[in-house]
Amino acid sequence: MSDTIVAVATPPGSGALAIVRLSGPQAASIAQAVLRLKPQGLKSRQARTAMAHDAAGTIDQVVAVFFPGPRSSTGEDVVELTSHGSPYIQKRLLAALLKAEARQAQPGEFTQRAYLNGRLDLAQAEAVCDLIGASTELSHRAALAQLEGGLSAAVNDLRRPILDFLVRIEALLDHPEEDIPSIPGDEASQTLKRLEEPVRRLADTFQTGRLWREGLRVCLVGRPNAGKSSLFNALLGCERAIVCPEPGTTRDTIEESWDLDGLPAVLVDTAGLGHPSCGAAETESLRRTQKALACSDLTLLVIDASRPPEPEDKAAHDQVLKASEKTRKPVITILSKSDLPKRNSSLPDGHAVSALAGQGLSELRRLALARLSPDSGRPAGHSILVTRQRHHEALQSALSDLHEASTALQTHPGQWEELVARHLRDSLAALDKIIGAGAPDEVCHEIFSRFCVGK
Repeated sequence: MSDTIVAVATPPGSGALAIVRLSGPQAASIAQAVLRLKPQGLKSRQARTAMAHDAAGTIDQVVAVFFPGPRSSTGEDVVELTSHGSPYIQKRLLAALLKAEARQAQPGEFTQRAYLNGRLDLAQAEAVCDLIGASTELSHRAALAQLEGGLSAAVNDLRRPILDFLVRIEALLDHPEEDIPSIPGDEASQTLKRLEEPVRRLADTFQTGRLWREGLRVCLVGRPNAGKSSLFNALLGCERAIVCPEPGTTRDTIEESWDLDGLPAVLVDTAGLGHPSCGAAETESLRRTQKALACSDLTLLVIDASRPPEPEDKAAHDQVLKASEKTRKPVITILSKSDLPKRNSSLPDGHAVSALAGQGLSELRRLALARLSPDSGRPAGHSILVTRQRHHEALQSALSDLHEASTALQTHPGQWEELVARHLRDSLAALDKIIGAGAPDEVCHEIFSRFCVGK
């Protein structure tokens, strides 16, 4: 924290502008040395143009802005230099600042300093990384809500009543000689139940929150020439996969990013199921199809409604449905080529689409969202969602400790106070890990190491 760190904050490559950030106690003096300004040449929050220099001469004309701590993004003195976006200029400017005794920042070190200086808690710091990586409306919305402190406020709302109840119990334990009213067992039992419910509700948002942040995998499977690649192209809105009348055109899995009405997704086209493998290539293509099916969050089982059924159809369909029963992941049956006469009278119930005519595609999107999570399309005023596995595990741990407290109350009705107090303390410690108060150093290091340099 005594070092002044520096890094290019904009993406690598050429651009109109580039930003170089300094943070630390010597940020202003180092910047002024490179800009050859007099002491106090940079004034608080005022943009100033100046020429940056190194030993070889002039580098570029830059715009410098000084943000004194603690009212800065990192909580310490920060200077941002905006130059032209040439990689050569960025390299020389960075080298000049390093020679003036700045240190190259490590990945995520600017955000880490903001966390250590109390500008952000750990959940908000993680949201910075999520916001940078957000690629759709819903992933952006979830990250922004967390960055603005939504999850932190929700966790503090969970902590407060647990802490209040713990204080009452510890007052009885620490001051038995005082005339402090005891807590009846039935009141304690009801209180513990009330404490569990909001923790469980927040933990239960993880399934939806995970989809909002990480996205999902949607796999198209079915018999050869069932219309999978045509549907794949239609959903993407571009000719990504080769489509022709000859069966077996797709021999490998094809993946493409897909914006599912604001939800980040990967759409996967696969080789046809249900036909006998005649060689190494066919065997490998079927293996990859089965792997894609196993890794998917949602399967679209595509059936050609315009041709009579064959024995291989049932084998393919049974394989998909059996896999769904095992993994408990949803399957939507798609009746493709609905613009052609229907010739399959034994079809299961399914959603009719025509990739050629564009029929049923919007309805399929809505159906996919509904099957994945009833909450996926909730409006802008939604309650906070848990989006990270680490947060979910902490909530589950807190919930387990509250449950253990209830169990201790039931099994030791005459001397439950000390046991319940211990479990309440453990529950609070688990919640503290989310916002950083109780997070181990190695967890913090792992979080910030995933950031890019300059953030």
